[in-house]
Amino acid sequence: MYILVLLLLILRACAAQVTTHETDMNFRVEPGDRTCFFEKGKAGQILEASYQVIDGQHGDLDISFDIVAPDGRVLASDYKQPYNSLIMELEQDGDYVFCLDNTFSVINSKLVFVYVMIEDKVAEAKDEEKVVEKAAEPGVSVVEQEEVLEWKGTLPNGEVYYMEVAHIADSLTRTLKHVVRARHLLDIYGASKSRDTYAAFEETFIVDLWSAFQITFMCAVGTLQVYMIKKLFNRPTKNVNNLY
Repeated sequence: MYILVLLLLILRACAAQVTTHETDMNFRVEPGDRTCFFEKGKAGQILEASYQVIDGQHGDLDISFDIVAPDGRVLASDYKQPYNSLIMELEQDGDYVFCLDNTFSVINSKLVFVYVMIEDKVAEAKDEEKVVEKAAEPGVSVVEQEEVLEWKGTLPNGEVYYMEVAHIADSLTRTLKHVVRARHLLDIYGASKSRDTYAAFEETFIVDLWSAFQITFMCAVGTLQVYMIKKLFNRPTKNVNNLY
């Protein structure tokens, strides 16, 4: 009995939750190149897209980002931005194009983290399930009856309590949405951490390169000084006995 009720809870929770599609990935966009990918969407869904340039190979952390609708209209366009987040409601069914443009760069490639989430609008929760029954006699109007499923439990003190299954399913759905949102925030935090790590590596590389140049220059100058001093005191001397 308890197994059947548990399965019912899971099925109700799955049926109550909204449809969500998530995509998060890293793209390496070469200099002078443009990279695009596609995601399916439906009219009425909510689109949330965010991007962040993680690595610029000793160049600026910027990229051009475009979102194109199935009919070819440009829904959003950012030019040479380090990061941004966009939220919009979709108006058409079809494939939406997301493009990363690095054609303005000649030398440096860009590593870009992109997150795209497409989900349905949150519908109003229905706590009660309606069942329609027809009367046996002709001419009688249709009567609607409400069927409410409840979970029966017992407290430690022996008191019996009841809880509607719809409320439990709604609570599970809200928890799932919070978990998805927390995962999204963790992905963004991970991208920011990766960007800081790449920036630290670039700064360290520049410092190491400059230090190596200074050490090499100091060694060359020291060697030249020793050579010049040695050349100055290494002149040939005449034999004193030959003077007499």
